[in-house]
Amino acid sequence: MSAHRRPHAHRRVIAAAVATATVGAALTTGVATGASAATGELRLPTFTVTQEGLTADDGARLAEAFRVPNALRGNGAFSFTDPTEFQRVPLKAGGTASLDESKRRTTPQVIDFAALERVKPAANDVALRQANTLLGLAGLSEGLAATPSVSHSELTITDPGGKVTRAQELDTTVSYQLSLAGFPVSGQGAKLRLTVGPDGTVTQVTDALRKVEKADEVPVISPEDAAATCAELYGPQVKQDVPTLGYQFPELGAQEANGKGSVRQILPQYTCNPLSEATEAHRLVPAVSTATPSGKLEVTRSGEGIKAAVSVEGGTGPYQFRWSSSSTPLVEGADGSAVTYTRKPREAQESDETTTVEITDANGLSATAAVTATGDGSVSVASTPGGGGFGVLAVGPNDVGIENMVEEWQCAQDSADGYKNAMASHGVGTAFDFRGANAWESDFKDPTIAGGNDSSYVDNIDAQWYTGHGWSGGFTFDTAHTDTSIVPSDARWGDRDLEWMQLESCQVLADTSGTNDYFGRWRQAFNGLHMLNGFHTNAYCVGGGTGGTFANYLFPEKFLWWTLRPAYRVQTAWASMAVDREPSGVVYRSMGLISPTGVTNIGDYFWGQGSTGPDIPLTANAGMWSITGTV
Repeated sequence: MSAHRRPHAHRRVIAAAVATATVGAALTTGVATGASAATGELRLPTFTVTQEGLTADDGARLAEAFRVPNALRGNGAFSFTDPTEFQRVPLKAGGTASLDESKRRTTPQVIDFAALERVKPAANDVALRQANTLLGLAGLSEGLAATPSVSHSELTITDPGGKVTRAQELDTTVSYQLSLAGFPVSGQGAKLRLTVGPDGTVTQVTDALRKVEKADEVPVISPEDAAATCAELYGPQVKQDVPTLGYQFPELGAQEANGKGSVRQILPQYTCNPLSEATEAHRLVPAVSTATPSGKLEVTRSGEGIKAAVSVEGGTGPYQFRWSSSSTPLVEGADGSAVTYTRKPREAQESDETTTVEITDANGLSATAAVTATGDGSVSVASTPGGGGFGVLAVGPNDVGIENMVEEWQCAQDSADGYKNAMASHGVGTAFDFRGANAWESDFKDPTIAGGNDSSYVDNIDAQWYTGHGWSGGFTFDTAHTDTSIVPSDARWGDRDLEWMQLESCQVLADTSGTNDYFGRWRQAFNGLHMLNGFHTNAYCVGGGTGGTFANYLFPEKFLWWTLRPAYRVQTAWASMAVDREPSGVVYRSMGLISPTGVTNIGDYFWGQGSTGPDIPLTANAGMWSITGTV
């Protein structure tokens, strides 16, 4: 990762450097880590969960302290985002309403630069005082430490030539880096963060934190053994850096915020740090071999029919089973210890079928097994410790698409399934859902380029979700249709239909030179596209996925006839998803065009949920905008 043009604006976390320093310290400071001086064996404490997130009383106190609505969820997490003030860019009407290609009314808006001139982010010490209140209300468990880090969301504007004409900080955020027994903590069950607007009010606050107490010390596997297991998870073609040793707090799981959940014990885990040009997301490897679940997967194939079953031992029950296929979305009936399905490849000659199961025990420890069936018969394989992570039909006037090329990662499957289900629950159909070998580069490529067919797929819908490997120069696919990656020169999105493109992919919107070079790389992809959402840093593949979180934020949250939360703007939904699901330090980004008359799509809502701007064609005198924030 490169330094940003304004180094104070965004915090960077370089996992490999932290990994090397942390593990090195662990191996050389035996007293601090419980290592045996005689044997060199590394031992770390385990922790017993004493409270699963916030209770109803805790949530009420938090809401009262910051004068915000009570945003306590049933699982014990408090997550509030002000739908109008969080990362607010002042906008005003700017032109005449018109109809889009589907005869839907659009409302053009321009940036109100006079109002933007008056936006002065809250001083760091003001935000830190609010954060100290949050820290006090959280009541950190003994052994859990929190280090604050301050960042600012930033609006960046360029002229038609790509020169930055304005870099405006919008707010002030304090996010806590957590450590337990001196080792880093991550996960959806270990998040403390708040954002303060220019007027000093809290516009976003998250408190999703377990309370724990120290239990026994246990031996952990060596970094070398962890790296070997990471190599098994990713395959021999992906090189591995030193894994990070720490603690992972799974997503909270209380019922009606009662403070109780299925996770009873927190054990140390390693985070894999893969090295490849197309940056891989990070997966987890249990550090305590005796506590890890293991399984034997058996798959039987008969023609296009697949039957698979897994037997499990070890770990702590009950277990969760999540299945995935290299050719077929598996949603219904794919959560037990066995699954049956009919494979649906896009091409008849695609004969190989890979079936994967991820086993997760009650404490969030995982094991993964995958079998590739090349023809009829049965084949079995033992599981590898680890997994998890931090993966055209006429369906109506509004529709979306899914392409997921990481079919063997359950977190990626969860993203696709969540996105699809959330959209369906609001009456938005999925025009296509391609996973693994069925996800093709040609679906994203402009038809004027050899092999391109986006007019039938990605550019024939309103909102696209992609999960897969990426780098600053594009994102990848498993098969060559027509090749194995989309680079910016392949893309001309929005000239037919597409409004919003979501890339759950590492560094695809990275600023590699400190000069906001992502503008120049992706500019030509905008030919009516309203917004491109992605990440400057690595994006972590998180347990439970991110797609459902994003999609749900596009629509209001209701209970009976009450609206608990309004629909968020598309850009706010992307930011809120990242804040909710990604680990601290991740930098997310949204970007789009500015028309010659100043019209932007910053204020877009999904169709029918609020105002939506018009398509902005790519012209020589169009500028660009981006909004960047840090989790």
